[in-house]
Amino acid sequence: MLLDGKHIFVVEDNIANAGVMLTSLQINGATTYLERWGTHLIPRLLGMPYLDLILMDLMLPNGVTGYDVFDQIKAESNLAHIPIVVVSASDANIEMQKARDRGFKGYISKPIQYPAFAQMIASILEGNEIWGDDLFS
Repeated sequence: MLLDGKHIFVVEDNIANAGVMLTSLQINGATTYLERWGTHLIPRLLGMPYLDLILMDLMLPNGVTGYDVFDQIKAESNLAHIPIVVVSASDANIEMQKARDRGFKGYISKPIQYPAFAQMIASILEGNEIWGDDLFS
């Protein structure tokens, strides 16, 4: 399968959006993990043996942003190597360049395009960056 053996952590507070992402990843062979709030993410990540990718929503509950969580992850030497990709419904015209400048490895807009989503993730895991979903529409 497209994502066999890959370990992907999803940070998404909306359970419907999380469900679409997790289902797409899992049916393509990935092992997935979910954090809905962002507040307990670092201890969970530090306790994991290996991750290939983190998918990050930008708007999380309690005033936490994906940028805040990104900075926390990158500040941890054991986690800083993990690529992080934005998956967001925020205005891509504004947020995409901010995410690129910050060091994210891509930006995927919601709503998720179900068949193309796993292909985008596979491309990112091959070392490519995805900035928008035009290539996979």
